[in-house]
Amino acid sequence: MIRRRSGLLLGTSLLALAGIAAQAQTPPPPPPVAQTVGLKAIVITARHRVERVQSVPVSVTVIDANQIKTVGSSNLNKLQQLVPSLTVDSFNPRNTAVNIRGLGSTPNLANDGLEGGVGVYVDGVLLARPAQTVFDLPDIEDIEVLRGPQGTLFGKNTTAGAINITTHPPSFEPQAAVSASYGTQNYLQLKGYASSALFGSDKLAASIALEGTEHNGYDTNTTNSERYGNQNDKGIRAQLLFNATPNLSIRVIYDYSRQEDNCCVNQPFYLFNSYANGTPLPAGKNIATLDQALFGYTLPTDSAFSRKSQVDQPVYYGMETGGATVLADYDLNGFTISSISGFRYWNWYPHNDSDDSALPVLAVDYTDYQRQFSQELRLTSPTGGAVDYTGGLYFFYQGLNGQQDSYYGADAGDLLAAQKNTPTALAYNDAVDNFNGNFHTTYDTRSFAAYGQAVFHVTPQFDITTGLRETYEVKTGDFNEVQQGGLALSSVPGALQPTVTAIRNAVASVQHYGRGVDNTLPGGLIDFSYKVTPNILTYATYSHGEKSAGINLFAITATNSIYPQDVKPETIDNFEAGIKTTLFDNRLILDGDVFDEEDTNYQATTAALTGTTIFTYVVNVPKVSSRGVEIDARAQPTDNLNLFASGVYDDAFYESFNKGVTPVEDNPSAHPNTNETGRAVAGNSTWVGSFGGEYDQPLPPAYGHDIVAYAGGNLELKSGFFSGVDDSKYEWVPGYGVGNVDFGFKSATGAWDLSGWIHNVSNTHYYLYRAASGSFPTYNIVYGQVGDPISGGVTLSGKF
Repeated sequence: MIRRRSGLLLGTSLLALAGIAAQAQTPPPPPPVAQTVGLKAIVITARHRVERVQSVPVSVTVIDANQIKTVGSSNLNKLQQLVPSLTVDSFNPRNTAVNIRGLGSTPNLANDGLEGGVGVYVDGVLLARPAQTVFDLPDIEDIEVLRGPQGTLFGKNTTAGAINITTHPPSFEPQAAVSASYGTQNYLQLKGYASSALFGSDKLAASIALEGTEHNGYDTNTTNSERYGNQNDKGIRAQLLFNATPNLSIRVIYDYSRQEDNCCVNQPFYLFNSYANGTPLPAGKNIATLDQALFGYTLPTDSAFSRKSQVDQPVYYGMETGGATVLADYDLNGFTISSISGFRYWNWYPHNDSDDSALPVLAVDYTDYQRQFSQELRLTSPTGGAVDYTGGLYFFYQGLNGQQDSYYGADAGDLLAAQKNTPTALAYNDAVDNFNGNFHTTYDTRSFAAYGQAVFHVTPQFDITTGLRETYEVKTGDFNEVQQGGLALSSVPGALQPTVTAIRNAVASVQHYGRGVDNTLPGGLIDFSYKVTPNILTYATYSHGEKSAGINLFAITATNSIYPQDVKPETIDNFEAGIKTTLFDNRLILDGDVFDEEDTNYQATTAALTGTTIFTYVVNVPKVSSRGVEIDARAQPTDNLNLFASGVYDDAFYESFNKGVTPVEDNPSAHPNTNETGRAVAGNSTWVGSFGGEYDQPLPPAYGHDIVAYAGGNLELKSGFFSGVDDSKYEWVPGYGVGNVDFGFKSATGAWDLSGWIHNVSNTHYYLYRAASGSFPTYNIVYGQVGDPISGGVTLSGKF
């Protein structure tokens, strides 16, 4: 344990030094929200009132529109480059995992019967499925990333943290903005925004934002020269603001987004031929030997960065999401009564080539159709008294229908049998050629919660914040699997019928079951904060959050004891101490914290081999620990130069996990479980840093207009991580650094902006994930997906 505690001791020392340095300054009085000198004051609304971020004892990073511009996207996949403690793993949208401090959900494997532990909210409404976070959101005002349990402030799913996204409300003053971008790979993005009062009214205003993005992909399918990685995204957000009375404001929001992408082809790049102990793989599990012997086919295993693949099936997905939100705020003598009503939906329809080859072996689709409704009622007190408080009631419903279709092609039988033109091979061909295994799942959630948080101003310098939460949640799940297609059993010779039936049952059993769970889940917070000086805030926090039980929606097998159907609730206990400082006449903001999070019964999605089939399922890891240090800084050394830097050291590991999944190199067929105690939590990099800034240089006026030249960018550096829960050596993703730059000219008034940009400016080769299943149909293939190479373009934007 000396190694793990050393990081905390180092972080504590750094924070202590920062505090000593800060006290050595002669600080000015607290700056107002509107700053004329130094850094612009940043405000947050996470506690449901507008507050300066430096006065709130919460570990939080705020991303503004200017920073979003440097990474070229407003979805969380890109924005993680700016927030080191935020990790978003996504080899396709449905399999997106959002984590904070290494906790939240398992990367790269989805299970409909489980929610993530990081709540993503847009204008107060939860995005219940992680796939909804990969859409670009138009008209974003800012994004707040809050770390640690936040259940005493938010409605649902905030055990590991919360991401609070706020969009621009309509303006009564006429406004309009447009931008057009063009870049490599025929990248084209158009954005438009307009807002105004309606009919000259001082009570009714509306806005509309449109966004469309498309570009050609970087990957080539050598079987037909088609490109993969194409993007075709469209989105709209329309808002109506009605100030019915001086005390009542109602805001109605409608949004719709759609993606149609040829995406997510795995790149085979290595074949392993022996287990870790030196034992050669059986001939029936060596895909190169089998493909050559059975079909005379050689699977290409070039470098993944050749960006070439061979698939015989289309690989694509269609996805859409949308909904309506109604926000109402009523001012009652300084108290604010708020109602947040939200209806949302998400549809997912993909097609995948699961054998990653040009052979007709296996294609899999997993469609999802999700609907949700939430209603929140909240009371927020006025400020200025001895106690500030907020409290609320929350209801959430989600219905999710999923369906998986596994289509076995003409070569599947020979590959499963590992032989050809033999009685065994003929039986396998009769069993699976053009056979389809199909299962359908339904999953419903009903959640009822009450929460509250109060800030006691004990002295002008000393506050105590307390919070409580109680949630009652009910979940039901249903699983139904059937067999479809293939040769009619009556057409199979009688002697082979039992064998054919057994083979079909092994790849797709016929079964049905239903499950139901309910939980009462407490949560809480206590925080002590002290202002050492008006510009130095220190705090210490304990918070507790609980996530409800999950349901494993998968086929029951003979090894059902390994795959429990009900998954226990997960709890997180977070201990945190931090300091927030504003230094050098508001030229430097330096914040930091140390944290120690203990996660009990961590809900991890994983996979294991049963016969020839890989099953994904959810397990409880008895204990997971995440400990580390976070630093966040913003500086304005001169009036023309703005800088930011942030970093995290996070030692996230399985503190107790004696039934982990055996890595593929250790032969999971022989022993499916292994002890992973002390191993790293999947998806988490121990070290991550993000740095960036912008320099502005005023130029001589031209044609009566003041013009500013500027250059900026950001750099993300991260250490390696495991992209699968079994910590296989084949799933190790090496560390990397990715930088982006932008530069250009703009009007000093902001009326227009002409910029050039380069993403991945050093053309870094890096993996998004790497994996090896060890089972049919890929056997000993190591494959992965890689990040985008260098790209560039220009953007012209204007405001009116």
